[in-house]
Amino acid sequence: MIYFGIPLRSKETSNNWDKVTEFFNRTLWSVYNQTDPDFRIIVACHDIPKLKHEFDGRVEFIQVQAPIPHTKEEMMLDKGYKVHTIGMRIREYGGGYTMMVDADDLQSNRIAEYVNKHPNENGFLSHNGYYWHVGDNYIKKGHKFPNGSSTIVKYSVEDLPDKYYDKMVASVNSNPHIIRKKHGDIPKICAELGRPLRPLPFIASIYVRETGDNHSLMNKDESKFRVIEQKLMPKIYINEKVRNEFSIDWM
Repeated sequence: MIYFGIPLRSKETSNNWDKVTEFFNRTLWSVYNQTDPDFRIIVACHDIPKLKHEFDGRVEFIQVQAPIPHTKEEMMLDKGYKVHTIGMRIREYGGGYTMMVDADDLQSNRIAEYVNKHPNENGFLSHNGYYWHVGDNYIKKGHKFPNGSSTIVKYSVEDLPDKYYDKMVASVNSNPHIIRKKHGDIPKICAELGRPLRPLPFIASIYVRETGDNHSLMNKDESKFRVIEQKLMPKIYINEKVRNEFSIDWM
């Protein structure tokens, strides 16, 4: 079993809720179309968006009671609160492989099948990913994939929180649970705990840029090196194979 967790920002804090909903629907559809049906999707949100497709009981929405954030710091705390909520729900299910997914990125339909075929691994790591700028008809490959959709960790019940912290904070390394630590440091932390993550043998995610509105935009690295790298990488036009694997049905 693999759990996909998606923290979604609130309608009140969105510049364009319709656009947030549009990109979220694309993300949800790409995650839902796994070739292996043994998965669950847990969305933590304030507002349940209007859905474009029909989904079965493997898709679950949890409406949080957290305060509406207004500042950047509050936004990151809000995301951490929602990740925490997802972690508590996965604990109730008994734990398992968990992949946190940014609410605007696209996921390969091969993830669940590969993970479920390797039940003895500590988890998996995606070193590389594709980038897609909204409006383009091509993607580009990138290295040191920076998005929130790059690690899959096998959590036991004991690894996951059973309640909210007395003082909720953003995802930082001082938090006691791995799932609540800084996302980019989780592979290193797992290795230090003797639980190294295994590289995925395929690209699992498309990192979507210029969506204009989501939690993940506050952390997406736009370094000069990455911009130059992207300009030099060859274009990979979105063909039928890419469409099918990442459930791209709007182009």
